Amino acid sequence: MNHIIALEEISNRFQQTAEELVAAYAKQGPVSSDQVAPPQLVEALRQFLVIAAKLDLEQGRSGAVVGDDVDGLGDHALSVTADLVAWTQQLEIKTLQREFGKLAIAIADWVIRHRGHLRTLELVVNALADMANSVQAADSLRRMGQFMGEVIHATDEVIKQDLEKNNPGRPWRLINLNRGIVAARSHDLQMMEEVFDDIIRYLPEDAGAFFEEGMQQMEALDYPAPVREVMARYFSAWTQHRMH
Repeated sequence: MNHIIALEEISNRFQQTAEELVAAYAKQGPVSSDQVAPPQLVEALRQFLVIAAKLDLEQGRSGAVVGDDVDGLGDHALSVTADLVAWTQQLEIKTLQREFGKLAIAIADWVIRHRGHLRTLELVVNALADMANSVQAADSLRRMGQFMGEVIHATDEVIKQDLEKNNPGRPWRLINLNRGIVAARSHDLQMMEEVFDDIIRYLPEDAGAFFEEGMQQMEALDYPAPVREVMARYFSAWTQHRMH
């Protein structure tokens, strides 16, 4: 399994990030809102991190967890993290927003390691997209593409049914297309083929436009010839498929 950010790594930074957010919230003063306040959200996440560390210690860092609902734990933790991100936006603290985004990726990694399913995708997808924008090295892009594939594989079957096709901003669509972009940027030909096949499988309505735009990017950014050949092959095959 490919780890982008491990939970134990981000846990060490969580305390400081949480304290900064709670301090900013306290400085703002009382807020008339139905939102759960940051101190309570932080405490809920602390409890999750304690439980996750305990399960890793008792039952190993990977494999199915016996007697615990990994899906439920992960879903709750991601929902709480999303609420904290909403507070960072309200308090206009961009740096903390990124930190909580990294935490969301680490929570997803923990769920995947324990063979769970992801029921909440939006925050994870947004955090991965933000991280991808700052990554340039081919090896890092390859690892990111691999992890995105693991997220896709672990996504709950209800989400995979893709029933909201009228919403172009749905997380399921975005992570598949973003993974395609990351694969192309990595110049890894084998990964490109694997990811492009998944785009055809999961997003047949978007595949043609993706390959067409991909061809334009190949020329505009002067991609290496082997990379352009893979994109051209998929574009040609899809175009011919649509003509028949």
